Amino acid sequence: MTGYEITDSSIIQFHYLFRGDEEDGLVVVGREDIGSYVRIPAGALEIIDLLDSGKTFRTVKQVLEVKYGEEVEIRDFVEDMIHNEMVKSIDGFEIPTRSQLQKDVFKSITQKQVGWLFSKYAWVVYGVLAAASLLIFGVTPEYIPHPQDFFFHPWLSVAVVVWFLFGWVLVAYHEIGHLFAAKAVGTEGYFSMSNQLIFVVARTNLGNIWTVPRKKRYIVYLAGMAWDTVALFVCLVLLLLSDHNILEMSTLWYKFVKSLVFTNVWGIIWQFRFNMKTDIYYVFTNYFRCRNLLQDAQANIKNYLSRYVKRVKKTDFSSNPETEMRAIKWYTPLYFVGTSVTLATFFFRTLPIFLIQAMRAVDGITAGYAANPALFLDGVVIIVVTALNFGLLGFLILRPRWSGVKQNIRAVFTSV
Repeated sequence: MTGYEITDSSIIQFHYLFRGDEEDGLVVVGREDIGSYVRIPAGALEIIDLLDSGKTFRTVKQVLEVKYGEEVEIRDFVEDMIHNEMVKSIDGFEIPTRSQLQKDVFKSITQKQVGWLFSKYAWVVYGVLAAASLLIFGVTPEYIPHPQDFFFHPWLSVAVVVWFLFGWVLVAYHEIGHLFAAKAVGTEGYFSMSNQLIFVVARTNLGNIWTVPRKKRYIVYLAGMAWDTVALFVCLVLLLLSDHNILEMSTLWYKFVKSLVFTNVWGIIWQFRFNMKTDIYYVFTNYFRCRNLLQDAQANIKNYLSRYVKRVKKTDFSSNPETEMRAIKWYTPLYFVGTSVTLATFFFRTLPIFLIQAMRAVDGITAGYAANPALFLDGVVIIVVTALNFGLLGFLILRPRWSGVKQNIRAVFTSV
C-alpha cells in the first residue's frame, strides 16, 4: 500500500527543489536536504511549477494540452519524481523520505576561514610542491618507495598495527581536504565508508556538489590530492634534511617517514584508477558533463565484446546526445588504464605486503612461543590484525546487501 492515489483531482506538492543551469536540454533538480538530484528535460520544470501552484492533476494536463496542442501524459513523470523523493505530498498525504538527511560535519567552519586554502595562489603552491616532489624522486631515486618501506619497525606487527590505526588518520586528512574545499565553494559533505573491489575505502559524500558552479567543482574533487601532495613533499624534505645532517632523526623515525612516503605515493596513484569512482574520475565526469561515465564506459566495452560473444547483452546508446557518446569513447581507453593501475597496485603494493606479513606469521607460529617468544607474538598479532582488516572488508561488502541476505535466510527456513 502506497497510502496515496493519483487521480484527476489530486493536488501534488513538491519539496523545495534546487534548479541548475540548462545543459543539452536537461536541467539538474534536487533536494539539498538529502543530497539527491536528477536530470530532467528543461520543459518538465513547467509541469513541476503548475502542479506546485495548487492546480489539480487534470487542470495541469489541460493547460499543457492547450499550450502544446496535443495530449500530454505526465503521470509517469510524477511517478518518477515520487520514486526519486522529490514529491512532498499528494492530497495532503506526506510522502515519506527514505534517504538520510545531509550532515554537515564541520558546522562551525565558515567559508571565509578555509577559502584561502583553495585560492588561486594556493593552487600554484600545490602545483609547485607536486613538481618539486617529482624532482626529488628524480634526483634521489632511493626515496622511490618499495613494499619493504611499509615495515618501519623490526617487529612487523608494530608496523601493521600502527598503519591499521594511523592509516585512517591519513584517510581523514585526505577527506578533510575535500570537506574544507566544499566549505570554500559554499556547500558541505560528510564521511562514509564502503569498499571498492577488495579495498576498504573512505569517501566524502558530496551530494550537494551539483549546486556549485561547474568550474568550482574541480576545487572540491582535487583538494584531497592537493593535501596529499603537501604531506608527501614535507616527508621528502625531512628525508633530505636528515641525509644531509641538517636534521637529526633516529633510525626508527627515518624509516617511519619513508613509510609515510610509501603510503602517500600509493594513495596518489590510487586516484588514477579510472575503473573506479576516484577523485580523478569525478574530475573527468565534471569535464565531460556525464554523471554515469563509468557505467557507460563499461557498457561500451560490453557492446564491443557483443560483436564476438553473443551472450553479452548490448546497450542501446541511440538516445544519448552526441557529446555524451564522444565522452564515453574518450573514457573507454582510460578505463583500461585504470584497470592496469589497479592490477599494478595489487601486485606491487598489496600482494608483496601481504606475503611479507604471511611469511613472518608462518615463521612465528612454526617457531613456537617456547623457542622464540618475540617472533611468535609478532606472528600472532599480524594474524589478528589481518583478520580484523578482512572482517571490516566483509562487513562493508555485506552491509548494503544484508536485507537481501536476511530475506533469503528466512525463505530457506520458511520452506523447510
